Amino acid sequence: MATAERRKFIRLSVNFIVTFKVDKPPEIRMSVGGMDVDALMMDLSEGGMAITTDYEIPDNTLLNIYFTLINPYRNEDDRVTKMELLGEVRSCSLLDNHKQRRLGICFTQMKESDKRAIASFVKLNAEIENP
Repeated sequence: MATAERRKFIRLSVNFIVTFKVDKPPEIRMSVGGMDVDALMMDLSEGGMAITTDYEIPDNTLLNIYFTLINPYRNEDDRVTKMELLGEVRSCSLLDNHKQRRLGICFTQMKESDKRAIASFVKLNAEIENP
């Protein structure tokens, strides 16, 4: 028997560079050095993302997340969107290489225009991948 999908939004596999900085709690921010960290985004949805990183970031940690969304299927004015979001780590699991971790992140704060841009990007690209 197949299990039901818990997710509210469609996820799209992606391969983007994303930058994050620990917002809270302060002890995690200090352990990461309070710096911007580059990571690889593995999937994206209107409600969150998954990234891979070298850092172990515990659940409930708040992250300031920055990335540029380039949607080649939009008109020129809407093609590039610089995103600045706040997200909460919901899961952190060690990957098979035993060096990197996969973070599941739920967006907690974002501009409505960013939410629409992500939703449009996911929808258009999912339709192209699965016509």
